Amino acid sequence: MIRLFSALLTVMMIFTFIGPDLNASAVLYIPLVKTVTAPVITPEYKYDSAATHPYNKQTNTIVVDWSDVKNAQKYELYIQGGKYTSYTKYMTTTASSCTVTGLDRCTNYKFKVRSVNGLSKSSFSSVVTIKTARMDYDQRGWEAICKVVTHEVGGMQGDIWDKPIVYAADCIANAYTYAKYTNHPIWTPYFKRYNSIQDVLYKSGGYISEQALTYRGVTYNKVPEKVKLACYGALYCKAAYKGINNNFSIFWWRTTSYKVNSSKVSYSVALPWGGYACFYNQYWG
Repeated sequence: MIRLFSALLTVMMIFTFIGPDLNASAVLYIPLVKTVTAPVITPEYKYDSAATHPYNKQTNTIVVDWSDVKNAQKYELYIQGGKYTSYTKYMTTTASSCTVTGLDRCTNYKFKVRSVNGLSKSSFSSVVTIKTARMDYDQRGWEAICKVVTHEVGGMQGDIWDKPIVYAADCIANAYTYAKYTNHPIWTPYFKRYNSIQDVLYKSGGYISEQALTYRGVTYNKVPEKVKLACYGALYCKAAYKGINNNFSIFWWRTTSYKVNSSKVSYSVALPWGGYACFYNQYWG
């Protein structure tokens, strides 16, 4: 009886508020708007996954994922960065994921998303920033970069290795990036014969073969975390291991028994067993 009285009172209040001319059936069938909460965007995957940066499309494609929201009928994804000078609605979708294409190479993009149910829209999610890469690569190429850096910078124990790790990663990424995207007078003719970064590293003769790495015990599951961070920094123009800034003007390294004093050398790092690791901003051969 109490519930019936409450329902009748609600109907009477609606008539009183809206007026007597509105058809009663129209009032009784007004659809209910369900409120929705803001989604949560999944953070960027830095490596060992193509979830955020699809393999072979890292320079122009980003995959944005977010949490499913109860009662959400669709989602609105907004983007800012590159040609999107202010936040722009990129897509409305019923899925909780969106592949964003046509992006600029090595560029920061900001994303935010909100849930929609009819006329009800949630607040925006927290903004997530994801950067496109300097070069495209596949999973094997990523592993090749990490393995070669691990091999070239032996030991890895102690701070003496921090800068060599970062700069060895820079050398690999720089040479291939300049060859593929800038028509560099030295590196482009040298690398244009190869279709992928792993072919450059394994087959060009300038680095080391995959078989030799395996023979020496340098497999991907033995790559230290700091090497992965350094390689990630080199590929995405970000500060790498322990905040050491990347250097995008060095292309090669070699060890010498003495400290090289030359305008071609950006860094000479003393090695614990003697000699130096020299990182060149020009071709040294």
